[in-house]
Amino acid sequence: MSSKPSQELVSLFKELREKAQKSGVCTEDIKNEFKRGVKSRPRKTSSKITLFIVFFIIPVALGIGGYFSSRYLMDLWKDDLCLLNVNEIFNEVARKPTNCSLMCEGQTEVPRLSGLTRHNFIENYAYNGRPLVVTDAAKNWSALEVFNFSFFKQLYDRNNGSYEVNEEECQFFPYKTNFSSLREAFNMPKERAELKTEPWYFGWSNCDPVVREKLREHYQLPYFLPLDTETSQQDWLFMGGPGLGAQIHIDSVERPSWQAQLSGTKVWTLIPPPECEHVCSTLKAQVNKGEVIIVDTNQWFHKTEVLPGDISITIGAEFD
Repeated sequence: MSSKPSQELVSLFKELREKAQKSGVCTEDIKNEFKRGVKSRPRKTSSKITLFIVFFIIPVALGIGGYFSSRYLMDLWKDDLCLLNVNEIFNEVARKPTNCSLMCEGQTEVPRLSGLTRHNFIENYAYNGRPLVVTDAAKNWSALEVFNFSFFKQLYDRNNGSYEVNEEECQFFPYKTNFSSLREAFNMPKERAELKTEPWYFGWSNCDPVVREKLREHYQLPYFLPLDTETSQQDWLFMGGPGLGAQIHIDSVERPSWQAQLSGTKVWTLIPPPECEHVCSTLKAQVNKGEVIIVDTNQWFHKTEVLPGDISITIGAEFD
């Protein structure tokens, strides 16, 4: 099946952006309305955005199903078509157009480097969107030996209010499991936690400062990041067994991200956005224990798969 985008699809997303701008609505405002996975606090939507959503975005979203028959999206989502929801469309509408030449032109594989200097990283990878695996980035972290299911469970169980803070202020990603919260995930039966019964894979961001402090006792910022790097206060963690992972999606996090593989092995599939498919290739990157992947998940559509072996545990953050 061809992975080329239909010209109609590319034109549609371009038209959506142009109409948003002509209406006076900033695409950043649209993105902010729909990228929140959980509500932190109520926020009133401006009348202009509301009118734009009601009279333009919603009708377009309802009619967009026809475009999903294009060979590009059929190939892109394959078995995950049912997971594509309206929020994915809004993310795509609000996404900043990608500089394809800068991000991926001519790149046919994800480089694997060690001993990376800050200068090399800044000049060639940090802010242009080109993905990279640094093979020695986390090899000395105690997290490689300390982090496991029991460690996380005890950390949250013993820290009063940590579950509530995360439910109110952070995000939980159940993926294909039936878990509704981080608390529920960490209270799964022991046999399931040990991957002896039903498989599982989930992710979450941490907003509890006490948990954050404990986590950061066992890892540091990757050594190649600029000294003046401002990193997110949120840690992003993903954990689960072989054969599972995150379905194809694109993020709305603005800044590029790093993600360290602390246990197990995970394969990333990186798919360029529709406007770049004619100059960029779909890439795959295997990330092993002790390695860090750098990827701008706000530009690359991506999915992950845990390979057979140990449970996969990753931690990461955005950087600037």
